[in-house]
Amino acid sequence: MWIILGLTLTVLALTVWYFYNKQQLAQTEAHFDQILGLRQLIQLLRQHRRLTHSQLMKHSEMTIPEWTEQDAIQHLSNQLVSQASLEQKPMYRILHQNLQQLANEWPRYSLSRNQAIHGKSIRHAMYLIDDHLTTSMLLADRPNLFEQYQQFWPVTLNALDTLAQFRATVGSFHPESHKEEILLRRHLHLLQRRLGQMNLMLKVPGPSLMADQLEQDLTTLLNSTTATKACRLALYKFSLSLSDHIFYLFDAKLMEIAHGLSIEDFPIDIQASLTPLLAKFSHEKIKAEPKQLQA
Repeated sequence: MWIILGLTLTVLALTVWYFYNKQQLAQTEAHFDQILGLRQLIQLLRQHRRLTHSQLMKHSEMTIPEWTEQDAIQHLSNQLVSQASLEQKPMYRILHQNLQQLANEWPRYSLSRNQAIHGKSIRHAMYLIDDHLTTSMLLADRPNLFEQYQQFWPVTLNALDTLAQFRATVGSFHPESHKEEILLRRHLHLLQRRLGQMNLMLKVPGPSLMADQLEQDLTTLLNSTTATKACRLALYKFSLSLSDHIFYLFDAKLMEIAHGLSIEDFPIDIQASLTPLLAKFSHEKIKAEPKQLQA
């Protein structure tokens, strides 16, 4: 009698535990679906910022180019809003409105404003990722993982802030200004420290950007041209590699957390994960062109 009762209670406990874990995993997977969408959105915004920066540097009257990245941004933003939980929908709607405004108004921006507005939307998406990650780790009761992430997150934000300061200095840089060159080098040195901190906080550290090499690259770049516009363009391209490295390290931390929470299908290469979406909009544009010609 007691044995049967004990076995029954054990089966019931195991059943409850199984369904609780299954529900918890489903909730975590839903959070990571949003995290992936947000991270893809950030990647598209970074690409869009590069495209618009190049276009704005031409200083000529222009029509708004029909980039597949722009279509993908709007599609992904709509999808994220529709998938968001009720308590998070307001923040997603604000992001969506900002992206619509950006799509319509960027041709009237200055280079510095274009950088700032894109950066604001990227930061908004980063904070939403942070919210989903925090909720997922607390839901899974992973205090050690959460503590490691809490140390990594502010360093990531500081690295992005330092990069923004570096780019702001680039925007007003004059090759003959010794004061501005010192400021550039100061931002670069600080950014290298941030990247080193991020790298050390990974379980499997990635390739590091050595301070001496960065300083040498910057010196070579500054000595290569005395024309202000050409120098600013070269410095901006230099900043792109720094940005790529920040997000490389951030993605590595995302992968660590995903695996720690038993999310095995989170993509290693965010850019590659966007290929089907970009191909879809590229194909739609190609199909639309013959119809426009016929009309």
